[in-house]
Amino acid sequence: MHAGSVIIVTYNSEENIASCLKALAGETEWQVILIDNASVDSTIQRARESGVDVRIVSNPANVGFAAALNQGAKMATGKVLLVLNPDVIVTAGSLSRLAETLSQDGVGGATGMLVAVDGSPALGFNVRRFPTLGRMLAEVLLLNRLWKENPLNRQYRCLDLDHGSLQEIEQPAGACLAVERNVWESLGGFDETFYPVWFEDVDFCRRLRLHGWKIIYCPAAVFIHSGGHSVNQLRNITVIAKRPSCVLV
Repeated sequence: MHAGSVIIVTYNSEENIASCLKALAGETEWQVILIDNASVDSTIQRARESGVDVRIVSNPANVGFAAALNQGAKMATGKVLLVLNPDVIVTAGSLSRLAETLSQDGVGGATGMLVAVDGSPALGFNVRRFPTLGRMLAEVLLLNRLWKENPLNRQYRCLDLDHGSLQEIEQPAGACLAVERNVWESLGGFDETFYPVWFEDVDFCRRLRLHGWKIIYCPAAVFIHSGGHSVNQLRNITVIAKRPSCVLV
């Protein structure tokens, strides 16, 4: 059995996938699985040419982010499952630090520190609190542009936290989420009714915590994140949320 399994879901990810995979080349104890959701660019070709030992599945149609992740999880042999976006680059030692964090009693999920290419922390995106109606209205109405210090946006985006400290959190970004395999299976993975993307990670983290598991933010595990490229490839903006009300607290 592998120490862990990295599951990467791609959709027109040709610009990022090679860098993502090459950063995993030295992680020989980790299995790498790529599920492609019917990309029409050269994502698959670049993955195959990366020189990395990766198991590739090419779906004939876009089954959605949640379904593709569940598909990859069923193929995984690792004790730890790491959901990783193709625009995220793993830095040395970060996978083992996440696995160590998950080995603590009561911990079911973990994430690391996401930073931009220039090294600046992805504040406001890396970790968030669960959405409430008030917080979502503040986001939709762009209240932070009129009132930067308003408490609704700051609370939701966790701008009041010390991002340099190991701590329990509510909701890490789905771009980098490590989960104990037994926890994933007990929760049935991601809810596939969230299609094609958005809020399935929020729903999963909420269910995880409702079942008594903790999610830990480990800033010593650093991941370079260039941004939501696959989301930008989606042509229909109406997919932002199929069932937004079910994730509100």
